[in-house]
Amino acid sequence: MEYIEATRQVGARLADAADHTAAAGAVQLAIEAWKSLAGSDLAWDHFGLELLDIRARLYSDYDDVVVNAAAPVRDDAETRQALTALVEQLARYHERLAADDRDDLARRLSHDASAQQLRRAAAALA
Repeated sequence: MEYIEATRQVGARLADAADHTAAAGAVQLAIEAWKSLAGSDLAWDHFGLELLDIRARLYSDYDDVVVNAAAPVRDDAETRQALTALVEQLARYHERLAADDRDDLARRLSHDASAQQLRRAAAALA
């Protein structure tokens, strides 16, 4: 599957329901983009650091989740737009989790902080 199509499919799954596997897939796709495209623009470094922190804090139990998609090959407007949309959808997912009072306060605060980090990451690429 092409990278852009993968970001759209995973983003749609995130929008539909509380899907932890889709969220882990979104993180994996974002980190793959950072690995493939970093180097020419410092925005990618900022983006990558935010995503690595979120993965370590919230997705360490999901290391086996892999999205079967080719890595992005170009740092162009279409790739950045697709990735930014995916990261924004992931931020909304974490905002929903932060608002869910079934979780304890510490976990909800962690989700809220992650949503803010994801918004900063998306803004770095915009």
